[in-house]
Amino acid sequence: MADRKTAILDAAIAVIGRRGVRGLRVEEVAGEAGVAVSLLYYHFGTRDGLVRATLDHANERIAAPPPGDGGSGRQVVARMLLAELDAAPHVRETSVVWGEVLASAVFEAGLREQLRAANETWVGVVAARIAHGMGDGSIRAGADPHASAERLTALVDGLSGRWLAGVLERERACVLLAEAVERELLD
Repeated sequence: MADRKTAILDAAIAVIGRRGVRGLRVEEVAGEAGVAVSLLYYHFGTRDGLVRATLDHANERIAAPPPGDGGSGRQVVARMLLAELDAAPHVRETSVVWGEVLASAVFEAGLREQLRAANETWVGVVAARIAHGMGDGSIRAGADPHASAERLTALVDGLSGRWLAGVLERERACVLLAEAVERELLD
């Protein structure tokens, strides 16, 4: 049963990646997952329940590297943030889901608490990596890990949204992000 639930969530990510949250139709998700529509309602209750579960699933699909993997703390932070601008289809779809749900929360107050929690988790992971970099000397000693993480994750969200909307080339977004990481963590 868990495999079908995962297939549904993967299908929902793909549909949102193509059509956005507002274009999400449970029938299309069911068809893409190869299951009956009734199974979506069984697992998620409502369309909104599916959207909420999809956001959680999208956030889980991208795993952050552990702090000690390959290089200094600053290098790990930079790689982790730049990975959010990767052109791989699953990364792009995850970014679209995040951006779509974020935009929907402007009008749907019920999504805000879930987004707040997901954002706090993301900021916390980045802050922990920044603190690790301060410990290994690759990030300036006076940095505020949480404030730096908030600024950098907000920048990633903005750059990602612009890239996905075709306003900014992905390569330029990566350059801007890499420069911001250096300025934030070294100056």
